[in-house]
Amino acid sequence: MRPGPESPSGALRGGRSGRGGRSGRGGSGVAALLLLALVALPSASPRLSAEGPLVYPLLKSLGPEDPLFRQHQEAVAAAYLAAGSGKPPPALTLYEYRAPKGVDLFALAARLSLPYETLATLNRLDRSRSFLGGELLLVPTAPGIFVPEKPASDLELLLSYRPPARALRLSSREGAMLFFADARFTPEERSLFLGKLFRFPLPLGTVTSGFGERLSPITGKLSLHPGVDLGAPAGTEVFAAREGRVSFSGFDSVLGEHVIIAHAGGWSTVYGHLSQRSVSLNDQVESGTMIGRVGSTGLSTGPHLHFEVRNRGEARDPEPLVPRMKQ
Repeated sequence: MRPGPESPSGALRGGRSGRGGRSGRGGSGVAALLLLALVALPSASPRLSAEGPLVYPLLKSLGPEDPLFRQHQEAVAAAYLAAGSGKPPPALTLYEYRAPKGVDLFALAARLSLPYETLATLNRLDRSRSFLGGELLLVPTAPGIFVPEKPASDLELLLSYRPPARALRLSSREGAMLFFADARFTPEERSLFLGKLFRFPLPLGTVTSGFGERLSPITGKLSLHPGVDLGAPAGTEVFAAREGRVSFSGFDSVLGEHVIIAHAGGWSTVYGHLSQRSVSLNDQVESGTMIGRVGSTGLSTGPHLHFEVRNRGEARDPEPLVPRMKQ
């Protein structure tokens, strides 16, 4: 998506997807909303450089000595005021800031008076971390969630299921995005970002075979291993990795005795090769509920737990989603 043309004031134009304005507003209300969306601070507007990429005003410091920072904070305050009063939001403007070495996302977001989700999604961070010295970050003038039109991580994929109606479309150096004003992470999105979406499903255990292409120990042929194998003694308790509903509890020739639990946000977890199952179809379980014991049923070469994480039916690598899941 090409950057939108600039208005006479220098503001980046943005359009809202969907039809019409908010419920109960007439044509004049829609016109006023669009007019406000075109008004921004002229000195803080992105522009095209001679080479083509978007260039943003640079915040040299996060203190009152920097006039651009004062301008940014005034714009953020105006955005919060509009959200609290139900008025149309002011124009969204983007700045840049070079993060000093060692500052973390939460501290930086607090200094900018913005939610950490806003900085993380605009800069396409899928994990909280400290910044390297001199990292150039984009900084918006309003709280909300940014969703890339082409998701590149599990977090962005989860964010992309938000309905796009009334989202502001924009282009940045991070690509084409939808902006959901005033939105925050859902509990599932927050858990995924903080690396706490799932718990380790065993009291103790080590990864003996990871996610991805491998030579099958049964056939000897290269094939996709859609989960991880966790080595543990036969009879070891197996715990639900997250609260949810048992969507399958039974036997097949490959996974043997196994359990599948459906979780919020389109996620599910699979527990295979059990020696016994302790839950039944449609049981509601809490995180840490015992659901069975380690075994070697089905196509298995010895006692272990085959553990999968799926999102809307597609297998995901459990390692970045589960604490302690290190090979």
